[in-house]
Amino acid sequence: MSKTVLLSWDSLCTMEMISQQDATNMELEQGERAKFWREETYDSLECLKATFLRHEFSPHTHDTFVIGAVVSGYQRHKLKGAESVGGPGSVFMLNPEDVHDGRPMEQGYSYRMFYPSVKLMDEIAAELPRARQSGSLFFRELMCSDKTIAAGLIAAHDVLENSKDPLEKDEALFRSFGALVERYGSWSTSVLEKREPKAIERVCEYMHAHFGEELNLVMLANVAGMSRAYFVRLFAKHMNQTPHSYLTDIRVRAARKMLHEGQDPMGVAIECGFFDQSHLNRHFKRRIGTTPGAYKNMHAH
Repeated sequence: MSKTVLLSWDSLCTMEMISQQDATNMELEQGERAKFWREETYDSLECLKATFLRHEFSPHTHDTFVIGAVVSGYQRHKLKGAESVGGPGSVFMLNPEDVHDGRPMEQGYSYRMFYPSVKLMDEIAAELPRARQSGSLFFRELMCSDKTIAAGLIAAHDVLENSKDPLEKDEALFRSFGALVERYGSWSTSVLEKREPKAIERVCEYMHAHFGEELNLVMLANVAGMSRAYFVRLFAKHMNQTPHSYLTDIRVRAARKMLHEGQDPMGVAIECGFFDQSHLNRHFKRRIGTTPGAYKNMHAH
């Protein structure tokens, strides 16, 4: 079963049901919109179909892979600190915890994104003929131009959105993801090694344990056993994001889980360490692309 919600931020957006072909042609003319849904069958795979004209994503990470393709328009972004531009035929394949952002160029962009769990991607990779027997799947190249792979991913996205046939959906997803992994996937045990020194690891663990509390730089630097100035520089060097950005990621992930469980956004905001609901709304939208209330609605019966 999949549950969907159509979200609009521009008065020009349409809420009418239109064909996939018409939707692709009309998106950049009708304003910003995003459609989220979850495919529970595939380890709670989340899917996003979106057009952004002005919306800018803050630097952030996911605890899932981020797989997708640009349909039209252009997006400028930093992927692990490297600036690049994605356009039609561009394929994204980010690993869990890869820091990235995104902002539209000129007339904006439309894309289709999947957020598959590590478990789902490992299952798909393990079933391929040339699969490695050890190590974890990861992608060395975070974005590339590959019209064939992009077309496969977009087609699979359309099938998941529109089809009720489980075999058709299975086939579309496993064929497109399998082709991506075969062409660009790598397997290595080294990717599992900790990238941060022990002091930074302690701070990360502390933030995970205390994200609902009010934290400040003095507290985090004390956990690391460093001066504030040195801690900030070292954290950014090893984590590719600031302590505040990392903590906000933790809080937003926790908020997503609570919203999925049906909790009220106002209560979620306080429990996750945000000052109020507007504070949650701002950071949630800059990372997820939509508001907490709209995100919650996609799980409503």
